Amino acid sequence: MKSSQHDAYAADYDAQVRTHACYITDLVFGLCYETMRPGQSLLDVGTGSGLSAQLFARAGLHVSGMDFSPVMLDICRAKGFFTDLQQHDLTVIPWPYPANHFDHLVACGVFHFIPQLDSIVAEAGRLVKPGGLFAFTTRLPCADLHGEPYALHQAGEFEIFSHSPVYIETLLQQHSLSCLKLQKCFIGEDIFLIWVSLKSA
Repeated sequence: MKSSQHDAYAADYDAQVRTHACYITDLVFGLCYETMRPGQSLLDVGTGSGLSAQLFARAGLHVSGMDFSPVMLDICRAKGFFTDLQQHDLTVIPWPYPANHFDHLVACGVFHFIPQLDSIVAEAGRLVKPGGLFAFTTRLPCADLHGEPYALHQAGEFEIFSHSPVYIETLLQQHSLSCLKLQKCFIGEDIFLIWVSLKSA
């Protein structure tokens, strides 16, 4: 997705989430809650307006955010709870942090804009500390992909991708991450998967 598309709905994003009763950020937080502790560090990848990050900040974590949209990052700064914000496109590797820098990583509502997730999962595995969580969402394909890792769907001006669960499981295993929890979530007529994975110690 282009930054200009992302910027176009930035100001209205929080209101749109409420209008469409989309509370997947709450579900991600709820699935991670028992494993996280106040004072730990967390990176919200593709943070957008910070809706997902805000819940973890309220729980006492030190939250950093990364997004390619300067408009979204301005909205995040105005909310005042981030420890650090970085403007960076998550498809550009490496991300601007050293290895094992964060206790946990989350990426909510962003991977369905990206076809290949190999380098992104690898980078998440690099940054999260052993014993930490990497929680994220993907769109579930509505038909058999016949061994392909993802499928493209056009949604208005946006390209949306559905990823094979087998593809995601394989990527996690390749980067010392194991799936702890997997939850289906309906958003309109689409089904999303919430993945909570643990990096091996």
